[in-house]
Amino acid sequence: MNIAKVVVLMALALLAVSFVSAQSLEILYIKINGEEFDQTLDIGNHTTNLQVERGEDLDIKVRVKALADVANVQVEADIYGYRYSHKEEDLVSATSRIFDMSTGDVDTIELELEVPVRMDKKYTLLRIRVGDEDGLSYENVYQLHVVGVDEEDAVIVKDYSFSPSSTIAAGRAFTAMVRVQNIGDDDLDDVKVTVSIPELNVRDSEYLDELEADEKETLEEFLLRIPDCASPGVYDVEIEVEFDEYESAIETAQITVLSGDSCVVQAAEGKTVVTVPETQEVSAGSEVAFPIMIENQGTSARTFTITVSGVETWGTSRLSPSSVVVVPAGDTKTVYLYVEADEDAAGEKVFMATVTSEDDSEAIPLTANVVAGEGAAGLKRGLEVALVVLVIILIIIGLIIGFNKLRGQDEEGAQTYY
Repeated sequence: MNIAKVVVLMALALLAVSFVSAQSLEILYIKINGEEFDQTLDIGNHTTNLQVERGEDLDIKVRVKALADVANVQVEADIYGYRYSHKEEDLVSATSRIFDMSTGDVDTIELELEVPVRMDKKYTLLRIRVGDEDGLSYENVYQLHVVGVDEEDAVIVKDYSFSPSSTIAAGRAFTAMVRVQNIGDDDLDDVKVTVSIPELNVRDSEYLDELEADEKETLEEFLLRIPDCASPGVYDVEIEVEFDEYESAIETAQITVLSGDSCVVQAAEGKTVVTVPETQEVSAGSEVAFPIMIENQGTSARTFTITVSGVETWGTSRLSPSSVVVVPAGDTKTVYLYVEADEDAAGEKVFMATVTSEDDSEAIPLTANVVAGEGAAGLKRGLEVALVVLVIILIIIGLIIGFNKLRGQDEEGAQTYY
């Protein structure tokens, strides 16, 4: 028994010597955003949590001391539990360069992480590891509580795009798509999104009645027209989101404007004035007319062609008397654009009518406000009328049958004398 105890003690002594010899680094402190925090010992119980906001930067400082000569030391930090970590590894994972240290050396390594904006609001872990190529590695674990951002930063512009492209000729129009997200903790009411080109004094706005926490919403009805005489160049496009009465977020994009010909043509040949109601109301399943009046203020007759785009997804269109019209000098002609909304269409529908001449073109944004159709009401009235007619017919048939019976009885009761 004594021999067995001696053997066990010798084995423990060897393990202790091995551990001591392998322990070549000491972590003096770890600071996150300038402060020291106790590492999490009761993982999962959430008793000690470091609260962080979506989009918050984490500046990590790790101070280590070499207890022996070490080679290829490395420090790593990772935020766990992010769904897109394999796509955005640079946000949630950081690794230092490798470096050597001599006994007694002290070094501070700095790493940067970012809590992703798209990360779920939840509890997760931050792991910080220090090690060298031959010795033990050390890991400190910190419990993070990811929350939404302050209300003043709650809404962000997630994405945007311009159609047909970000390059447009003067006198032409383009549409914008904007995707916004509420990354805060509270629902927001009356969110206003505005797309504008301040230098050209053009803008368009759309509204959201509500944007719930964590919700993303896409707005696609922005329509902006570049002025005819806008100078060629690159212009800033501001996308502004206003919310919570006094808060706002702004994203800046750019659009390239090319020279157009409408400004030059009007100066040389005389002005063409196109007049058309911008908005008309139409019932679903019905048709409405947009009268397009073309006035030729030039000194010679001009031929104009009218095309329509943007109606195909919710209705049909036609032009009367023709899509091509000749307007004499100093005269005015009217072409009627008829738009029919589909039975299931509803809401404001924006589309384009483009008036083109030999050397000029003008794109005109129009809006059809589609309201509930009268098809159901008409069907009801038709059924009511049919029912009344049926009742009348039955009454008439009843009268005829009654008269015939009375007539038969009179004939049976009559006698003939000779």
